[in-house]
Amino acid sequence: MRKIATIYIWEIKKLFSSWRRTFTLFLLPAIFLVAMLNVFPLLINYMSTGTIFSKPVTVVNAPDSFIRYIDETTDAKAFKYDFKSEDEYHAFAANKNEYRRQLRKGMIICYFSSGRSSRSFDEEISSYYEDVSSENTEASSKAVIYIGFDANSLTSNTRALQFEETVIKDYQSCLIDYLGGDFSVIGSTLFETDTFNPVTKFEDFRTVANNSASRVVSGVLMILMYYTTYSLVIDMFASERDRGFMDKLILTPVSRKKIYFGKILAINTIVTFSSCITLILLFLSSWLNRNNDAMSLLPFGMFLTPDELLIVVFSIPITVLLMTAICVSMVFSLYNIQDITVNLQLPLIYFLGDFFLQMFRGTRPTTMEYFIPVHNTLELISETFKAQDKAWHVIVVYLLNLGLAFAVFATTFRKEESK
Repeated sequence: MRKIATIYIWEIKKLFSSWRRTFTLFLLPAIFLVAMLNVFPLLINYMSTGTIFSKPVTVVNAPDSFIRYIDETTDAKAFKYDFKSEDEYHAFAANKNEYRRQLRKGMIICYFSSGRSSRSFDEEISSYYEDVSSENTEASSKAVIYIGFDANSLTSNTRALQFEETVIKDYQSCLIDYLGGDFSVIGSTLFETDTFNPVTKFEDFRTVANNSASRVVSGVLMILMYYTTYSLVIDMFASERDRGFMDKLILTPVSRKKIYFGKILAINTIVTFSSCITLILLFLSSWLNRNNDAMSLLPFGMFLTPDELLIVVFSIPITVLLMTAICVSMVFSLYNIQDITVNLQLPLIYFLGDFFLQMFRGTRPTTMEYFIPVHNTLELISETFKAQDKAWHVIVVYLLNLGLAFAVFATTFRKEESK
């Protein structure tokens, strides 16, 4: 055990002997992946609209109740607003070519209409509640909120849906408090909530953010884990064997198995630590994303409970162990370092494919997917972010990946010792 620890410590010290190498393995991949996730919304917006930044929501005839709602509501501030009177809007829409061009670039229009020329939007709503409170069974309102957007633009379509869900529906629910008058308290006392309730806000943000993160985080971690694992395996096994250093190391009083175990343990520690740093950066990226763009891959509020976090964290070293076993097996099966490098890079295509499949799939994982090595970790992490993981999922994934890793190592070392 002491000799395994000596090899382990030696490999760790060798890694930290160069700050460039440390930065390349620990921080560079994580920073690159997090940067790409944050650039993605801007890239999609540019491809869809020709502009990097989203267009503001053009609000026509904004009633005082809506302006008040925006000032008091955190979610509504995720959007920028361009307020126009009806005359200003008609003057702008008169130039049809410019109007259509702005729609194609992602402009959203929110138009408030009272349905009556003699009343404002707020007056129409207040009148409706007055009629209801006076027991007028035929009370009705002609007030309408129109949302206009370019249905052929993915960005416009998505932002319009987000604006409707996040702002308009909640605003409609608040109208009774703003304009309901006596009707809001008939037969009971008005139920009041705190202006800011951290518990409900936290849960609302977490639900949205974790559902989005479940499509992204698992795939990002898998790509990073494999990239770092195969880089270290090439350095600690293939390169040392190619330089003849491995043969010299084997001649020392330390047995071949202990040398290998020490290196494998070092790889697992380094990759696990690097993946945890990436996980922390992903969480920070989410919590710093206060604008909550409609195309954001990591919306504001991503969070895991302690037991969920433990499932994700423990999944990393178990999966890394299996990845290491596969890479080491390939190194011992081939001798040309160029062939080893090419063959070890090929699985990255699989992980990239799995990443995009996870992003765009609209169904839950099937039972059989939990029995597919490595892929089952991606699904387990994804379901954990959705708080839909089950105890048997965790048990199957952990035992299957561990068992397969030890089986591959045993077979590989047995063949290596028989040479």
